[in-house]
This record gives sequence, C-alpha cells and structure tokens, in this order.
Amino acid sequence: MGGRAYGHGRQGSAGVMSEWNVLIKKTRRHGIADPKLVCIDIAPYGNTQAPDCQDILNVGGFSDAVFRVVASFLENDASRFVREVESVEL
Repeated sequence: MGGRAYGHGRQGSAGVMSEWNVLIKKTRRHGIADPKLVCIDIAPYGNTQAPDCQDILNVGGFSDAVFRVVASFLENDASRFVREVESVEL
C-alpha cells in the first residue's frame, strides 16, 4: 500500500469508486439502467469512500430510520431528505 492507510484506485480515486465505475458499466450492459450504491458508515468521521451524487448515498450512523432513507433513495424520491427532516418532532 505504500504507507497509505486506505487502498487507492485508479488515478488517485478511492478503490470503491474505481470498482463502482466498473460495476456500472457491467450492469448497464446487462440491462440495469439505474444502478445505485448505498454506503453505510457505522462510525462516521467526516470523510467517505464515495462522494454523494445521483446514484450514491452515504449514510452516517445507524438506526431504524436508515431503512426509510435507503428506501426513498432507491425509489428516486427527490424530496426524501426534506420529508425526513420535517418528520422529526422537536
């Protein structure tokens, strides 16, 4: 690993991103047009292996609410985070 704490992928990207890009190409060749990646970090520390984007969701921590958030993400629900925040009782 050359003294690095984490493995790196092609051109300095995180290894998970290199593999994600390979997987996207394979799944699209097999007719899966909209693959998604969910990264759950049980003990988040401010960095991620993959950046949030249209097809990648990063979740920090874990509770029963994670299942609702992931389900909304998989349904391509653009207003999912607004509803999740509004559902919290103060």
